[in-house]
Amino acid sequence: MKSASEFPVGQVSTGRSLGVLTLALATIWLWFQIPGWYAPRPHDAVVLRMQAYWFQPALLILLLMALNVLVLFQATLPLALPSSPGSLLDAPQWPRTLVFWACVMFQVGSCAALVSLMASWLQL
Repeated sequence: MKSASEFPVGQVSTGRSLGVLTLALATIWLWFQIPGWYAPRPHDAVVLRMQAYWFQPALLILLLMALNVLVLFQATLPLALPSSPGSLLDAPQWPRTLVFWACVMFQVGSCAALVSLMASWLQL
């Protein structure tokens, strides 16, 4: 395990970026779990209204946009941008590359979900 003094100045930790990505995925998972905690009975209008409010497209779009921006600026860009011009010549590190591509896949997936939500919301 590397100590803090062995990392080049300005290089972002892969673990920090992975933590931000995990936080975003856990937030999405929790968002979809909360309405399930209140099992609706056949004529339970309050729970059904709460679920309709919770899953309305505007709130889902805001949640996905906020998480997308968080992952972009706190995980994807720090891994993508070099800490210095000379660091482009360093040997590739597979954990860093793996986390970077996982962040990119999250970006692509959340953008596809946003387009899908907006299309269904606007009835295109």
